[in-house]
Amino acid sequence: MLGLLQVRGREPVVVTARRQQVVLALLLLNGNRVVPLEVLLDALWGAEPPATARAQVQTCVSALRRALAKAGLGERISARGSGYCLDLAPGELDLHEFETLVARGRAARRPEEARAAFRAALALWRGEPLTGIDSAVVRAHQVRIAQRRVEVLEDCLDAELELGLHREVVGEISVLTEEHPLRERFVLQLMTALHRCGRRVEALAAYRAVRRRFVDELGLEPGAALRELHQDILAGAGEAPPGGRAVPRMLPARLPYFTGHERLLAGLRRGLTDDGPGAAAVTVLTGRGGAGKSAVAAEAAHRAAPAFPDGVLYARLAEEDAADVLARFLHALGVPAAEIPEDLDGRAALYRGVLAGRRVLTVLEDAAGLARVTPFVADARGCRLLVTTHARVAARPGVAVAELDVLDGAEGVELLSALVGEDRVTAELSDAVELVELCGGLPLAVTAAATHVAARPGRTLAQEVARLRAEDDRLGRLGAGVRAAVGRGLEELPAAARELFARLALLPAGSWAGWTATALGPADALESLVDARLVDVAGARYRLPSLTRLLAVEMLAEQPLPAPSRRLFGAWLQVTDEVRGVAAGGAPRTPVAAELGDVSTWYDRESAGLLAAVRQAAEAGEPEYCAELALAVADLAGARGRYADWRESGETALRAVLAAGDRRAEAALERSLGELAVRESRFADAAGRITRALTAGEQAGGMSWDELVRQVLAGVDRARAAVAGPVVPGLPPAEVGTGNRTASPRIAVGRNQYELAADRAQPDGIPRSAGRAGHRRLPRPRPISWRRESEYPEEA
Repeated sequence: MLGLLQVRGREPVVVTARRQQVVLALLLLNGNRVVPLEVLLDALWGAEPPATARAQVQTCVSALRRALAKAGLGERISARGSGYCLDLAPGELDLHEFETLVARGRAARRPEEARAAFRAALALWRGEPLTGIDSAVVRAHQVRIAQRRVEVLEDCLDAELELGLHREVVGEISVLTEEHPLRERFVLQLMTALHRCGRRVEALAAYRAVRRRFVDELGLEPGAALRELHQDILAGAGEAPPGGRAVPRMLPARLPYFTGHERLLAGLRRGLTDDGPGAAAVTVLTGRGGAGKSAVAAEAAHRAAPAFPDGVLYARLAEEDAADVLARFLHALGVPAAEIPEDLDGRAALYRGVLAGRRVLTVLEDAAGLARVTPFVADARGCRLLVTTHARVAARPGVAVAELDVLDGAEGVELLSALVGEDRVTAELSDAVELVELCGGLPLAVTAAATHVAARPGRTLAQEVARLRAEDDRLGRLGAGVRAAVGRGLEELPAAARELFARLALLPAGSWAGWTATALGPADALESLVDARLVDVAGARYRLPSLTRLLAVEMLAEQPLPAPSRRLFGAWLQVTDEVRGVAAGGAPRTPVAAELGDVSTWYDRESAGLLAAVRQAAEAGEPEYCAELALAVADLAGARGRYADWRESGETALRAVLAAGDRRAEAALERSLGELAVRESRFADAAGRITRALTAGEQAGGMSWDELVRQVLAGVDRARAAVAGPVVPGLPPAEVGTGNRTASPRIAVGRNQYELAADRAQPDGIPRSAGRAGHRRLPRPRPISWRRESEYPEEA
């Protein structure tokens, strides 16, 4: 396909008939996928196919089958549904082989490996792709494939410039800038090559020419990278080093689809090239795994490279020992192998001596911490060290720290457009935004999803979104690389921190207060997770990033949970008691009061976590905890008019206690839901629930229900009459008692009525506690403190 369309088997077969060419091209472009008949008709005739179009397509397919069989390729084209499919094995299509080699080149860690793969990919081309095929549909693919070749040429030339082959490629780049005058990357490469060849005037002339073209034709200035390189050449940066001195260029090739982070890149470049007083010798780029630190560091180093004429060194510390890296650097700087010391300290000392008087940029990726990079810090004033790490690092004298965050929605969509094409993203913009959200804004995850789409021309973004919506397998579908990046640093943490990380999946998907995490594990374990960037922190609240939370959910499934979950449920009960007590004017009873904030809005902040705890208690087979938590929600949600929360938690808990046969909890929950029904003027439901509550309470024993039944049902009757008119026959007459009157008949069966009725029903006349909305406080497991793990019982 990368030239004249040909089929090669035992003998080459050239397809010359126009219709056969179009059909074969579309079948090959969609190899191993069904091409609908409508697509073939559109490609052959556009919007007005002839009456015999279907028959003519069948004739074309039959002729192609005979041609493939003649070439010894067997039966390859099959009819499937309302379309056709051509079966291809790996490596049979030159376009697929081209993409495989390109992927190998972009994944290469050394420029020489990248160059070999790129040149092998480019060697497959025999001319313009699908030459001479007359179809608008096929031409759209031709443009896309030709664009890929240009991008690979750019990658290949970057790798060759990194290898110091500027004299060898300067002529080729000159031709390419004439063929593609608006490709800024070719102009950047030409200026770099000319400058390194000592042709400074020609490099400046190339910039003036492209700037004039941009201004005249587009009304725009060239991009930031070109302007910065122009200023560097004007300032004399990057002059050729003295003869005989080795100039290593070890950076990986530039990403062709790099987008965003312009402000951060500009700051990094200024920091790396600043020679003023107080300039930092070490710049640290930190961020969570998968945030794109490698891509940003490489782009920043490429932009700053002209200011370092004596070379750019590069290594990944996660894959090599520091001593081995130093030996490789020394060899690249021209030190004979026999003169390189065996020990780390000797190599570090020699490295610092070799760098004296030079301007060299060193890039070290995946450092576990600053201690790992100490041997690479040089005394030479003109040398700089750029380090990437997922650990949190504090700025200090001589060390500048830059934070890399995940992509926002617009940046993520921009990256997606660069990877799969702007037209596809524009056509499915809402799906593109959701896809970025499902990837948590991580560039690595967005790239993985985009690669899956780009490799399948028939796949839509909506289909990819549907594929990733299932949380239980999203990490697996994004690939092992994303999973490893999301959990980077976890295995290096103590066992207690890893256990807490898994248990954090019990908490809601949004942010949560620190005390909820300390109910699940030690406070220092939480801080370890924060330091490792597995947990985000903002003030007193924490959160698990979305993809990181999926990893925690997977690990949680492998842990025994009764004790940790009970500690969490007990902590919620302790805190809700404290909130209600403080709101009622009581004195704080536990240290958690200091972290409650404004108790009047506490429920609004924490409702998601509290409701999740109700559901989790039900799922964990803890009906007593579930009922107590639901009654706490009734108090707090009812006070703020959030009746949907009250109903959801009460019904969830009621199902749990019914399954467990807990009649006392059933009575409390039915009574609570009955009060809710009255507040919502659902009086028939209220009467039924109160009756069931009284029945369950009598069966539970331990309380006289006669007085309570009269008071409660009479209250329902009066509330119904006040709102709807006449009293429903069959209900007992109203019996007014002290404290039963209320300002609003709509809530006549409100909390104080229930409490007074229950007080009078007590056999000893001692008023019950008003601390619960339930008609009788449920038996509570032993008090659980939220503060120290040693205070939590292992069993309820």
